[in-house]
Amino acid sequence: MKVKIDVEAKENDSSKIDCYKISFQLAGDIEVAKKLSESDMKELLDDIVTVLGYKPIMEKFNCTIEEAQEIRKKIDRNSDCKDCDLKLKECYRCCNVCESPLERDLLKALVRNNIEVELQLRINKDNTVCHFPEPVDPKKILTIPDFYLESGNKKICIYTDGHTYHERTEYQAVRDRSIDRELQNLGYVVLRFTSSEIRNGLTKVINDVEKSMGIVEENSSDAPPNNAEITEGTCIRCGAKISYDLRKPLCDECYHTWAQFGNIDYTERYCCKCGKECYSTSYGSPLCKNCI
Repeated sequence: MKVKIDVEAKENDSSKIDCYKISFQLAGDIEVAKKLSESDMKELLDDIVTVLGYKPIMEKFNCTIEEAQEIRKKIDRNSDCKDCDLKLKECYRCCNVCESPLERDLLKALVRNNIEVELQLRINKDNTVCHFPEPVDPKKILTIPDFYLESGNKKICIYTDGHTYHERTEYQAVRDRSIDRELQNLGYVVLRFTSSEIRNGLTKVINDVEKSMGIVEENSSDAPPNNAEITEGTCIRCGAKISYDLRKPLCDECYHTWAQFGNIDYTERYCCKCGKECYSTSYGSPLCKNCI
């Protein structure tokens, strides 16, 4: 059935609307038409969005019909949404702000653990910020972390990477490390999680976030004693297991990348000895404070 809406102007003033004419094209040449006032049209629209299930979404998230329609579509298509405990609590951010399934999975895990985050914060090179959905200025922008949170005096940026460390191209690795250094210089803590870490170890990911927030204290009891003989170490950049040698705390692939770009003493992610994430090691200082 075809529906047509025409606007009819006032006889004495063509710039003003007199009424709206809605026509329904039925079989053949049969047409049913009715004239409606502006208030009638608003009531009709309200009835339509209610019947389609958009109204509670629009009221809950103060969003447009188009945004509510997109949320409704994703809820209807995705079987995971059917019994989601966050339905009509986080649907707007989950459906309309998150840019990948990884982001959606991590958002839900963070919310369920009472960790309040902001999505898609715009961080500029001069350390000014603006918020989603404000437009991005390509000349000023430094980065847009997937999640941002503050805990005490800590400012934490979280990224979900769709590739593992070894799957990154050389350009991606250099770009990411450059952004990380800039953020660290501006006083931010940077956390990057791979698709594998999020899909297979969300509990550990949340634990790592809480450690960075200072909610969970680092437990050094499982670090090897200083006098124990250690044969297996951890690559301080990617976390791969390597032979324990403080003179070579990177795996072959990460060492190649590190050496290729000037042997700079970058801040790395892991401790070579205990293997824990600490974001304070470097090639010249590969041990965390608990293992020194």
